[in-house]
Amino acid sequence: MTMLIDDFIPQYHFREHHQTIIPAPADAVRRAAVEWQPASSFLWRSLLRLRGLGTPRGTLREWAQANGFLCLADTEDEIVYGQAGRFWATDERGSLVSPKRVEEFRALNDPRCAVAVMNVRVDSVGTDCACLYTETRVRAFSHGARRRFRLYWLLIRPFSGLLRRAMLNGIKANAMKLRAPESAAKELVK
Repeated sequence: MTMLIDDFIPQYHFREHHQTIIPAPADAVRRAAVEWQPASSFLWRSLLRLRGLGTPRGTLREWAQANGFLCLADTEDEIVYGQAGRFWATDERGSLVSPKRVEEFRALNDPRCAVAVMNVRVDSVGTDCACLYTETRVRAFSHGARRRFRLYWLLIRPFSGLLRRAMLNGIKANAMKLRAPESAAKELVK
């Protein structure tokens, strides 16, 4: 299966992925993913505040773009965000060098930096079932950057995984609510 994320970082040094099956039509899951707001998650609010990023505002897309992520690709089934910089720096926010355009992101190869991409993808698994998937990939442009990112990754990866799972669970809950009226209507017809 080809994914859009492959177009941006086909080879990577670090990877994390999570998925969940949702007993709802893919279009309900897509809608729930687009509408999901990080502020609806206690875990997101808490961990972002702890990192000094304040309270998340808006949808996932709005929050991502407000925090330096570039929307690299967006289709009905998958959205890909990217960011670049020295994530391990003491002033992580100040060390971001994320380009403003997709072409700039693709061309970046600064040996002091790493690039990261994250996707959210919805695949139909049947008429009333979908798989919601997220993957994060990181590629460092030098041995030194890879070594520094590895130390950083050891510290933040567990929290990153918690955030991703909380996001999937939140989207799943929203998709189930969106599905509920459809299910009730089908029951009335029977």
